[in-house]
Amino acid sequence: MKKASSNFLESFQSFLLERGASLRTIEAYTEDVMSYCTWHQQSQGSIPKPEEITSIDLREYQSYLRNNRSMKPASLNRRLIGMKSYLKWAEEVGYIDRLPTFPKLARQQKSPPKALERKEQNRLLRQVERKAKARDTALIRLMLSCGLRVGEVVSLKTTDINIGERQGFVTVRSGKGFKWREVPVPNEARKVIQEWLEEREQKKVETEWLFPSRDCLQDPLSIRRVEQILTDYAQRSGIENLTPHTLRHTAATNMLQSGADIVTVATVLGHESLDTTMVYTRPGKRVMTEALEKSEM
Repeated sequence: MKKASSNFLESFQSFLLERGASLRTIEAYTEDVMSYCTWHQQSQGSIPKPEEITSIDLREYQSYLRNNRSMKPASLNRRLIGMKSYLKWAEEVGYIDRLPTFPKLARQQKSPPKALERKEQNRLLRQVERKAKARDTALIRLMLSCGLRVGEVVSLKTTDINIGERQGFVTVRSGKGFKWREVPVPNEARKVIQEWLEEREQKKVETEWLFPSRDCLQDPLSIRRVEQILTDYAQRSGIENLTPHTLRHTAATNMLQSGADIVTVATVLGHESLDTTMVYTRPGKRVMTEALEKSEM
């Protein structure tokens, strides 16, 4: 990218950081803007300044992603959402007078997220305990017991943790949409987080990050590394396709099955709309099978 365009992008990144965006969000939006600029340069011969991006350009870009890149609706929409955030920033700081009209987002089929069965959760936690790594146990519990997003977990600092004997809270400052929230920490999660904090203190780990990178203590653990850690435990536990999202989905399902109402679950997960949370209320195959078995004459 040319210097002028790089300056715009760097300013946008600084803006996101100041607003409390997670590292994952900043990386994703940066990729979205660079992808658009690459397309614009190839199709029109220049890298655009924010004021040079028009509604027609955005429609043509959407068409290019759909037809030439065969991009799935979810990925296509994310590209446009990233560009919208970029241009909203440009409008806010005065680079453009008004936001261009964006094309309608592509429709996408939403399927119920996969949650781990109780026996799978137990197998996973058993393997984690056998390895006896306080960091891994705390990391997994924050997603499985508290429903945090992986980006939220790796962005946590020690000052975001408030653990007592009878209750505990974690302050999420890098939530989706740059919003912060307080999430209660249940008993088992409190124990393992406290163990990790004590281990850090014994080892004299001097960094603000709750889960620092082993390569550089001044950097947080990367999302990619968390995914690798989960893959290792998944193989040991015999669980297929285990991701950070799976643990978050499982936390939501556990809450609902334990009698929590939809508003409470939405608040814990940081969902602005109840529609987003409603997907967790759809019964899985096992629940439907049990219901039919019980009702059969």
